Amino acid sequence: MVKGTLAFDWARAQPRAALLCLPAVALPLLVGMMVARPIAGLMVAAGAFSVGFGSFQELRGSRRLPMLVAAATICLSSWIGTIAGASAPMVLLLSALWGAAYGLAGAAGAAAAWLALQCLIWLVISMSYPSHGVAALVRGSCALGGGLLQMLVVWTGWWSTGNVPAPVSFGPIAGGPEYRWRAIHTATVLVVSMALARTIPFGNSYWIPMTAAIVTRPELRQTVERGLARTAGTLAGAAIATLVAWALHPHGAAVSGLVLVFAGLAYLMLFVNYATFAACVTAYVVFLLTLAGGAQESLVAHRIASTVLGAALAWIGHAMFAGIERAAAAQAASEDANRP
Repeated sequence: MVKGTLAFDWARAQPRAALLCLPAVALPLLVGMMVARPIAGLMVAAGAFSVGFGSFQELRGSRRLPMLVAAATICLSSWIGTIAGASAPMVLLLSALWGAAYGLAGAAGAAAAWLALQCLIWLVISMSYPSHGVAALVRGSCALGGGLLQMLVVWTGWWSTGNVPAPVSFGPIAGGPEYRWRAIHTATVLVVSMALARTIPFGNSYWIPMTAAIVTRPELRQTVERGLARTAGTLAGAAIATLVAWALHPHGAAVSGLVLVFAGLAYLMLFVNYATFAACVTAYVVFLLTLAGGAQESLVAHRIASTVLGAALAWIGHAMFAGIERAAAAQAASEDANRP
Protein backbone atom coordinates (compact mmCIF):
# COMPACT_ATOMS: atom_id res chain seq x y z
CA MET A 1 0.00 0.00 0.00
CA VAL A 2 2.82 2.40 0.85
CA LYS A 3 4.56 1.44 -2.40
CA GLY A 4 1.44 2.35 -4.37
CA THR A 5 1.23 5.69 -2.58
CA LEU A 6 4.82 6.52 -3.54
CA ALA A 7 4.62 5.36 -7.19
CA PHE A 8 4.72 8.03 -9.93
CA ASP A 9 3.22 7.24 -13.35
CA TRP A 10 4.69 10.06 -15.43
CA ALA A 11 3.35 8.52 -18.65
CA ARG A 12 -0.10 9.77 -17.61
CA ALA A 13 0.99 13.40 -17.14
CA GLN A 14 -0.60 15.84 -19.60
CA PRO A 15 1.17 19.20 -19.14
CA ARG A 16 -0.50 20.90 -22.13
CA ALA A 17 -3.95 19.92 -20.89
CA ALA A 18 -3.06 21.16 -17.40
CA LEU A 19 -1.89 24.54 -18.71
CA LEU A 20 -5.02 24.90 -20.83
CA CYS A 21 -7.18 24.79 -17.68
CA LEU A 22 -5.39 27.66 -15.94
CA PRO A 23 -6.61 30.79 -17.82
CA ALA A 24 -10.20 30.18 -16.69
CA VAL A 25 -9.01 30.02 -13.07
CA ALA A 26 -6.77 33.08 -13.40
CA LEU A 27 -9.23 35.42 -15.12
CA PRO A 28 -11.91 35.46 -12.36
CA LEU A 29 -9.27 36.06 -9.68
CA LEU A 30 -7.84 38.96 -11.68
CA VAL A 31 -11.23 40.53 -12.42
CA GLY A 32 -12.34 40.04 -8.81
CA MET A 33 -9.33 42.01 -7.56
CA MET A 34 -9.77 44.72 -10.19
CA VAL A 35 -13.42 45.38 -9.29
CA ALA A 36 -12.89 44.90 -5.54
CA ARG A 37 -15.03 41.74 -5.46
CA PRO A 38 -12.44 39.11 -4.52
CA ILE A 39 -14.97 36.68 -3.00
CA ALA A 40 -17.03 36.58 -6.20
CA GLY A 41 -13.87 36.07 -8.23
CA LEU A 42 -12.84 33.28 -5.88
CA MET A 43 -16.17 31.46 -6.31
CA VAL A 44 -16.05 31.72 -10.10
CA ALA A 45 -12.45 30.46 -10.08
CA ALA A 46 -13.45 27.52 -7.85
CA GLY A 47 -16.13 26.51 -10.36
CA ALA A 48 -13.64 26.74 -13.19
CA PHE A 49 -11.12 24.67 -11.23
CA SER A 50 -13.63 21.85 -10.62
CA VAL A 51 -14.95 21.76 -14.17
CA GLY A 52 -11.39 21.79 -15.54
CA PHE A 53 -10.91 18.20 -14.39
CA GLY A 54 -13.79 17.26 -16.69
CA SER A 55 -11.56 18.07 -19.67
CA PHE A 56 -9.69 14.82 -18.90
CA GLN A 57 -12.88 12.75 -18.92
CA GLU A 58 -15.06 11.20 -21.60
CA LEU A 59 -18.79 10.58 -21.21
CA ARG A 60 -20.86 8.66 -23.76
CA GLY A 61 -18.16 9.15 -26.37
CA SER A 62 -18.05 12.93 -25.87
CA ARG A 63 -15.12 14.95 -24.55
CA ARG A 64 -17.27 18.08 -24.09
CA LEU A 65 -20.19 16.51 -22.26
CA PRO A 66 -18.43 15.93 -18.90
CA MET A 67 -17.62 19.64 -18.55
CA LEU A 68 -21.11 20.73 -19.56
CA VAL A 69 -22.82 18.31 -17.18
CA ALA A 70 -20.40 19.21 -14.38
CA ALA A 71 -21.03 22.95 -14.74
CA ALA A 72 -24.81 22.47 -14.62
CA THR A 73 -24.94 19.91 -11.82
CA ILE A 74 -22.49 21.58 -9.44
CA CYS A 75 -24.55 24.75 -9.85
CA LEU A 76 -27.75 22.88 -9.01
CA SER A 77 -26.13 21.07 -6.07
CA SER A 78 -24.83 24.38 -4.75
CA TRP A 79 -28.26 26.03 -4.98
CA ILE A 80 -29.93 23.14 -3.20
CA GLY A 81 -27.23 22.90 -0.53
CA THR A 82 -27.21 26.63 0.20
CA ILE A 83 -30.98 26.73 0.68
CA ALA A 84 -31.19 23.48 2.69
CA GLY A 85 -28.11 24.05 4.85
CA ALA A 86 -30.00 25.80 7.65
CA SER A 87 -32.07 22.67 8.38
CA ALA A 88 -30.22 19.82 10.09
CA PRO A 89 -32.76 17.15 8.98
CA MET A 90 -32.49 18.34 5.35
CA VAL A 91 -28.69 18.32 5.56
CA LEU A 92 -28.68 14.69 6.66
CA LEU A 93 -31.34 13.67 4.12
CA LEU A 94 -29.49 15.31 1.22
CA SER A 95 -26.19 13.84 2.39
CA ALA A 96 -27.79 10.39 2.25
CA LEU A 97 -29.30 10.95 -1.21
CA TRP A 98 -26.18 12.44 -2.79
CA GLY A 99 -24.00 9.85 -1.05
CA ALA A 100 -26.13 7.01 -2.40
CA ALA A 101 -26.02 8.50 -5.90
CA TYR A 102 -22.23 8.62 -5.69
CA GLY A 103 -22.13 4.99 -4.58
CA LEU A 104 -24.26 3.94 -7.55
CA ALA A 105 -22.47 6.10 -10.13
CA GLY A 106 -19.38 3.91 -10.25
CA ALA A 107 -21.37 1.24 -12.09
CA ALA A 108 -21.63 3.64 -15.04
CA GLY A 109 -17.89 4.28 -15.26
CA ALA A 110 -15.20 6.65 -14.03
CA ALA A 111 -16.66 9.77 -15.68
CA ALA A 112 -20.06 9.24 -14.03
CA ALA A 113 -18.38 8.63 -10.68
CA TRP A 114 -16.34 11.80 -11.09
CA LEU A 115 -19.45 13.84 -11.90
CA ALA A 116 -21.30 12.43 -8.89
CA LEU A 117 -18.35 13.26 -6.66
CA GLN A 118 -18.24 16.88 -7.88
CA CYS A 119 -21.94 17.25 -7.13
CA LEU A 120 -21.44 15.79 -3.68
CA ILE A 121 -18.48 18.05 -2.92
CA TRP A 122 -20.37 21.20 -3.93
CA LEU A 123 -23.45 20.12 -1.99
CA VAL A 124 -21.36 19.54 1.15
CA ILE A 125 -19.58 22.88 0.86
CA SER A 126 -22.78 24.80 0.16
CA MET A 127 -24.71 23.23 3.05
CA SER A 128 -21.98 24.53 5.35
CA TYR A 129 -22.74 28.13 4.30
CA PRO A 130 -26.56 28.35 4.21
CA SER A 131 -28.39 31.37 2.89
CA HIS A 132 -31.75 32.31 1.39
CA GLY A 133 -33.31 34.54 -1.24
CA VAL A 134 -31.14 35.94 -3.99
CA ALA A 135 -28.01 35.35 -1.92
CA ALA A 136 -28.70 31.62 -2.06
CA LEU A 137 -28.31 31.68 -5.83
CA VAL A 138 -25.00 33.51 -5.92
CA ARG A 139 -22.60 30.67 -5.09
CA GLY A 140 -24.08 28.22 -7.58
CA SER A 141 -24.36 30.89 -10.26
CA CYS A 142 -20.69 31.81 -9.80
CA ALA A 143 -19.74 28.13 -10.06
CA LEU A 144 -21.80 27.84 -13.24
CA GLY A 145 -20.15 30.94 -14.69
CA GLY A 146 -16.70 29.57 -13.90
CA GLY A 147 -17.58 26.21 -15.37
CA LEU A 148 -18.89 27.73 -18.59
CA LEU A 149 -15.78 29.91 -18.83
CA GLN A 150 -13.59 26.84 -18.40
CA MET A 151 -15.54 25.04 -21.13
CA LEU A 152 -15.10 27.98 -23.51
CA VAL A 153 -11.36 28.22 -22.89
CA VAL A 154 -10.72 24.49 -23.18
CA TRP A 155 -12.89 24.00 -26.25
CA THR A 156 -11.24 27.00 -27.93
CA GLY A 157 -7.83 25.55 -27.14
CA TRP A 158 -8.77 22.19 -28.58
CA TRP A 159 -10.20 23.78 -31.73
CA SER A 160 -7.31 26.18 -32.32
CA THR A 161 -4.54 23.64 -31.83
CA GLY A 162 -6.32 20.57 -33.13
CA ASN A 163 -4.87 18.76 -30.13
CA VAL A 164 -7.41 17.00 -27.91
CA PRO A 165 -5.70 15.11 -25.05
CA ALA A 166 -6.48 11.45 -24.58
CA PRO A 167 -9.28 10.82 -22.06
CA VAL A 168 -8.71 8.93 -18.84
CA SER A 169 -12.23 7.53 -18.45
CA PHE A 170 -12.73 3.82 -17.97
CA GLY A 171 -15.72 1.54 -18.24
CA PRO A 172 -17.89 0.38 -15.37
CA ILE A 173 -15.88 -0.57 -12.32
CA ALA A 174 -18.38 -3.26 -11.37
CA GLY A 175 -22.09 -3.77 -11.21
CA GLY A 176 -24.86 -5.81 -9.71
CA PRO A 177 -26.14 -6.15 -6.13
CA GLU A 178 -22.89 -4.99 -4.52
CA TYR A 179 -23.53 -1.51 -5.90
CA ARG A 180 -26.87 -1.35 -4.17
CA TRP A 181 -25.04 -2.08 -0.93
CA ARG A 182 -22.32 0.38 -1.86
CA ALA A 183 -25.00 3.07 -2.20
CA ILE A 184 -26.11 2.32 1.37
CA HIS A 185 -22.45 2.26 2.41
CA THR A 186 -21.59 5.68 0.97
CA ALA A 187 -24.87 7.20 2.17
CA THR A 188 -24.15 6.03 5.72
CA VAL A 189 -20.60 7.34 5.68
CA LEU A 190 -21.77 10.73 4.40
CA VAL A 191 -24.56 11.06 6.96
CA VAL A 192 -22.28 10.17 9.88
CA SER A 193 -19.43 12.39 8.69
CA MET A 194 -21.77 15.33 8.02
CA ALA A 195 -23.36 14.94 11.46
CA LEU A 196 -19.88 14.98 13.00
CA ALA A 197 -18.87 18.01 10.95
CA ARG A 198 -21.83 20.00 12.29
CA THR A 199 -20.70 19.35 15.87
CA ILE A 200 -17.00 20.20 15.37
CA PRO A 201 -16.30 23.71 16.70
CA PHE A 202 -14.05 24.98 13.92
CA GLY A 203 -14.51 26.50 10.51
CA ASN A 204 -14.38 24.50 7.28
CA SER A 205 -15.42 21.29 9.04
CA TYR A 206 -17.11 20.32 5.77
CA TRP A 207 -13.70 18.93 4.85
CA ILE A 208 -14.59 15.89 7.02
CA PRO A 209 -17.49 14.57 4.86
CA MET A 210 -15.73 15.76 1.72
CA THR A 211 -12.65 13.68 2.59
CA ALA A 212 -14.78 10.71 3.61
CA ALA A 213 -16.48 10.76 0.20
CA ILE A 214 -13.24 11.16 -1.75
CA VAL A 215 -11.45 8.41 0.17
CA THR A 216 -14.28 5.84 0.01
CA ARG A 217 -13.57 3.46 -2.88
CA PRO A 218 -15.14 0.18 -4.08
CA GLU A 219 -12.45 -2.02 -2.50
CA LEU A 220 -10.98 -1.90 1.01
CA ARG A 221 -7.41 -1.84 -0.30
CA GLN A 222 -8.27 1.11 -2.55
CA THR A 223 -9.89 2.95 0.35
CA VAL A 224 -6.89 2.41 2.63
CA GLU A 225 -4.44 3.46 -0.10
CA ARG A 226 -6.52 6.52 -0.98
CA GLY A 227 -6.81 7.45 2.70
CA LEU A 228 -3.07 7.12 3.27
CA ALA A 229 -2.30 9.10 0.13
CA ARG A 230 -4.85 11.80 0.99
CA THR A 231 -3.53 12.15 4.55
CA ALA A 232 0.12 12.16 3.51
CA GLY A 233 -0.61 14.62 0.72
CA THR A 234 -2.57 16.91 3.02
CA LEU A 235 0.25 16.97 5.55
CA ALA A 236 2.76 17.70 2.79
CA GLY A 237 0.57 20.37 1.22
CA ALA A 238 -0.03 22.03 4.57
CA ALA A 239 3.71 22.03 5.25
CA ILE A 240 4.44 23.50 1.81
CA ALA A 241 1.83 26.23 2.21
CA THR A 242 3.18 27.09 5.65
CA LEU A 243 6.80 27.25 4.45
CA VAL A 244 5.89 29.35 1.40
CA ALA A 245 3.89 31.77 3.54
CA TRP A 246 6.72 32.01 6.10
CA ALA A 247 9.40 32.60 3.45
CA LEU A 248 7.52 34.93 1.08
CA HIS A 249 4.77 36.58 3.18
CA PRO A 250 2.58 36.76 0.05
CA HIS A 251 -0.33 39.20 -0.24
CA GLY A 252 -2.92 40.03 -2.88
CA ALA A 253 -1.65 39.24 -6.37
CA ALA A 254 1.13 37.03 -4.99
CA VAL A 255 -1.43 34.81 -3.24
CA SER A 256 -3.42 34.60 -6.48
CA GLY A 257 -0.23 33.55 -8.24
CA LEU A 258 0.28 30.77 -5.71
CA VAL A 259 -3.32 29.63 -6.23
CA LEU A 260 -2.59 29.28 -9.96
CA VAL A 261 0.72 27.48 -9.40
CA PHE A 262 -0.84 24.83 -7.19
CA ALA A 263 -3.97 24.56 -9.36
CA GLY A 264 -1.75 23.83 -12.35
CA LEU A 265 0.26 21.27 -10.39
CA ALA A 266 -2.97 19.61 -9.25
CA TYR A 267 -4.13 19.21 -12.86
CA LEU A 268 -0.71 17.85 -13.80
CA MET A 269 -0.37 15.36 -10.93
CA LEU A 270 -3.91 13.95 -10.74
CA PHE A 271 -3.11 10.78 -12.67
CA VAL A 272 0.61 10.71 -11.89
CA ASN A 273 0.58 10.34 -8.10
CA TYR A 274 -2.46 10.83 -5.88
CA ALA A 275 -0.56 11.87 -2.75
CA THR A 276 1.22 14.63 -4.66
CA PHE A 277 -2.09 15.67 -6.20
CA ALA A 278 -3.61 15.90 -2.70
CA ALA A 279 -0.66 18.02 -1.55
CA CYS A 280 -1.18 20.43 -4.44
CA VAL A 281 -4.93 20.64 -3.82
CA THR A 282 -4.33 21.33 -0.12
CA ALA A 283 -1.96 24.19 -0.89
CA TYR A 284 -4.38 25.48 -3.56
CA VAL A 285 -7.28 25.48 -1.08
CA VAL A 286 -5.25 27.12 1.69
CA PHE A 287 -4.15 29.99 -0.55
CA LEU A 288 -7.60 30.30 -2.15
CA LEU A 289 -9.24 30.67 1.27
CA THR A 290 -6.45 33.03 2.34
CA LEU A 291 -7.65 35.28 -0.48
CA ALA A 292 -11.10 35.14 1.14
CA GLY A 293 -9.65 36.44 4.40
CA GLY A 294 -9.11 33.18 6.27
CA ALA A 295 -6.29 32.88 8.78
CA GLN A 296 -3.74 30.57 7.21
CA GLU A 297 -2.62 28.92 10.47
CA SER A 298 -6.14 27.80 11.36
CA LEU A 299 -6.88 26.76 7.77
CA VAL A 300 -3.87 24.44 7.78
CA ALA A 301 -4.71 22.93 11.18
CA HIS A 302 -8.36 22.42 10.29
CA ARG A 303 -7.50 20.85 6.93
CA ILE A 304 -5.19 18.32 8.56
CA ALA A 305 -7.63 17.41 11.35
CA SER A 306 -10.57 17.11 8.95
CA THR A 307 -8.61 14.92 6.54
CA VAL A 308 -7.59 12.52 9.28
CA LEU A 309 -11.16 12.30 10.61
CA GLY A 310 -12.67 11.89 7.15
CA ALA A 311 -10.22 9.15 6.18
CA ALA A 312 -10.87 7.34 9.46
CA LEU A 313 -14.62 7.42 8.87
CA ALA A 314 -14.12 6.04 5.35
CA TRP A 315 -12.08 3.15 6.76
CA ILE A 316 -14.67 2.44 9.45
CA GLY A 317 -17.39 2.46 6.82
CA HIS A 318 -15.54 -0.18 4.83
CA ALA A 319 -15.06 -2.30 7.94
CA MET A 320 -18.83 -2.24 8.40
CA PHE A 321 -19.93 -2.90 4.82
CA ALA A 322 -17.09 -4.71 3.02
CA GLY A 323 -18.29 -8.17 4.06
CA ILE A 324 -21.86 -7.49 2.96
CA GLU A 325 -20.73 -6.13 -0.43
CA ARG A 326 -18.46 -9.14 -1.03
CA ALA A 327 -21.25 -11.55 -0.11
CA ALA A 328 -23.66 -9.78 -2.49
CA ALA A 329 -21.12 -9.97 -5.32
CA ALA A 330 -20.40 -13.65 -4.64
CA GLN A 331 -24.11 -14.49 -4.57
CA ALA A 332 -24.67 -12.67 -7.87
CA ALA A 333 -21.73 -14.49 -9.46
CA SER A 334 -23.06 -17.83 -8.22
CA GLU A 335 -26.53 -17.14 -9.60
CA ASP A 336 -25.06 -16.17 -12.98
CA ALA A 337 -22.98 -19.35 -13.08
CA ASN A 338 -26.03 -21.53 -12.34
CA ARG A 339 -28.24 -19.97 -15.01
CA PRO A 340 -28.87 -22.30 -17.96
